[in-house]
Amino acid sequence: MADVVTVPRDSSLQLRLILGTNPETGAPIINRKSFGKIKSTATEQDVYDVAGALIGLQKYPVDEIILEQEAQLTE
Repeated sequence: MADVVTVPRDSSLQLRLILGTNPETGAPIINRKSFGKIKSTATEQDVYDVAGALIGLQKYPVDEIILEQEAQLTE
């Protein structure tokens, strides 16, 4: 059995924005903005710093910052 090799792929950054509150349930109304093609060589700190700059450009408050990382597994 061959060793498994992990090959990083480009990632995506998502900002979860709070658009308001549902008047019937009181639950927050959430929308996501995605930014793709983040290089696999970018550090988590770099991505977080960019997210911070993007937050300053948003009309709505940000609930959560999500980094989705992908990798390919091969032998």
